[in-house]
Amino acid sequence: MKSYLSKRKIKSHQYPFFRCIIPKDLQRNFGGIRDFRLSLSYVRNEDTQILCLKLKKITDKLFTEITNGMKNLSLDDIKEILRIEVRKQIKYTQHYAFGTNVFDNVKKSQSMQNVASQETRLQQDLSGENIKEYEKELDKKLEGILSSLDIEINTKDTNYKKLRRTFIKLYLLRFDWIRTLINHTDNIDEDDFRREVDTKLGMGLFPELLTIQQSPTNTIQGHQPPPNTTQGYQKTPLNSLQSTEISKCIDLFIGEKKQSASGFENIRERTENEIRTSLNLLIESFGDEPIGTITKEQSNIIKSHIKNLPRNRTKNPKYREKEIQDFEKIKIPQKDLLHTTTINKHLGYLSSFMIWCVNNGYSNQNPFTGMKIKQKKSARDERNRFTEQELKEIFTKRNYLEYTKPRKDRYCWYWVPLIAITTGLRANEICALYLDNIRQIKGNHREKRWCFDIKEEINRPDKRLKNNASRRIIPIHDIILDLGFIDFLNLIKKEPERKRLFEELTYGEGTYAKSISRFWNNRYLPILGLKTPKTGLHSLRHTVIDHLKQKGVEPHFINELVGHSQGNISLDRYGEGYNPDILYNKCVKRIMYETSQKRSVDFLALKLDWGKIIG
Repeated sequence: MKSYLSKRKIKSHQYPFFRCIIPKDLQRNFGGIRDFRLSLSYVRNEDTQILCLKLKKITDKLFTEITNGMKNLSLDDIKEILRIEVRKQIKYTQHYAFGTNVFDNVKKSQSMQNVASQETRLQQDLSGENIKEYEKELDKKLEGILSSLDIEINTKDTNYKKLRRTFIKLYLLRFDWIRTLINHTDNIDEDDFRREVDTKLGMGLFPELLTIQQSPTNTIQGHQPPPNTTQGYQKTPLNSLQSTEISKCIDLFIGEKKQSASGFENIRERTENEIRTSLNLLIESFGDEPIGTITKEQSNIIKSHIKNLPRNRTKNPKYREKEIQDFEKIKIPQKDLLHTTTINKHLGYLSSFMIWCVNNGYSNQNPFTGMKIKQKKSARDERNRFTEQELKEIFTKRNYLEYTKPRKDRYCWYWVPLIAITTGLRANEICALYLDNIRQIKGNHREKRWCFDIKEEINRPDKRLKNNASRRIIPIHDIILDLGFIDFLNLIKKEPERKRLFEELTYGEGTYAKSISRFWNNRYLPILGLKTPKTGLHSLRHTVIDHLKQKGVEPHFINELVGHSQGNISLDRYGEGYNPDILYNKCVKRIMYETSQKRSVDFLALKLDWGKIIG
């Protein structure tokens, strides 16, 4: 069987697929994937071979066009890449040297010894047969740089070998620079290092530094310096990277954030849209200009624009057709302006983008640094928890069963809030559960405990976690079990082709929780008179966190339950998740809401006969 025709077994049947292997040097153009498959289940058996051959010709042609569209590595490209690398090495040198206490001779001596040790290790890596392994590691870095510039990667090309060797020379030079900075008490100009690079490499990377300063005699005689000069040096024009349009840089920035070696996308669709909205403010304000032209003055203009933007600008017909500059002249009521948190989110995305541009050579500065607005309120004031009396009103039988009315197309209305208030899980973590994510897991003893397995799965791209700490196993509360959750689970498992716990929820903008949030925030809470700007479905999660906090539960147990970082690199990186029994005893069983002493919110009054409802 040809490599481009494969079969995959799905349940009891085999289906033919067209399989395309992406050439290794082009995989970065496809987000890092190595191959892709196209189902041929609706193609007649006698036609699959012919169709696969045609598809293979098409993909081969596409790969050829992509390869031909990539330029060869030129001397100018080498110089541009090296200028960026010199900048990075100078920053690395300064970071290392300025982190040394030069006033403490012991610390200073230790730093010098560390530098000498690092230099010795590099020299050993470059000696004999070791250099081959070192060059392989360096090739990985160069491959990423050249791919981002659409330059063909040919490790046998003379220019490529020259680039690789020059990188090694730069790495060796930086040890001398660090020693110079540590030993030198005076300020040393970065341009001194750049001149040394040009002297030792002889490649003319920084010709502007060779411009002769105007002499005092010429100035006295009335000879004016040429235009665009600063301190005797001619102003450096934008290089090819700095001349890149803002829109292209935005695409490259987001594309890099989406890449993941594990097969998962690093950001969800909704987050990508938020980032694009923020970064497009640059284009809306100044046009699709070269990224290197963005200055501090322009960042202040954009900040002013953002502070004058109304909420829901694109949805409100009153503001939808307005240009961003128009809002400077419109008096928008204070209550309709963007919240400070939203303003800071825009500025944060812009700052992160410009940091990326600096690190990748597209800009010399991040003009958005330090521009966020100081907020008077703390993070805990941004969202209110529900009181025990409010929980009683929300989950009382007459209200809850009246408005949730469990039925086939909305089981989620009944279960999602109950699971949230007894576990602290995020709404989408609950809504995205698959049937096999609910299972019995062995505790510290022989008994198994029913748990929710919150994780990302490479074959389920709709399952996304907010962060690495969100990967966890949560014991199911006794209240949920007593309400017949396992009976409900077993009954829906009998439905043919059912895979998810709440199949009625649709996926959109990176989440399954949109409709349940809309029901809760726009209908249910307002009916009960409990809706405020600071309360919503997410308040259930805040309620759990604060409830456990007030009971004196240790923060690291609460963090594990709700999927927060522990704030400790040892716990976050090396610590395993708690055994389900530990998390159950420390947190879950302590979640018990009391309206008065010995009088709890009566969740069990909500129990239903799931056999009658589903059967």
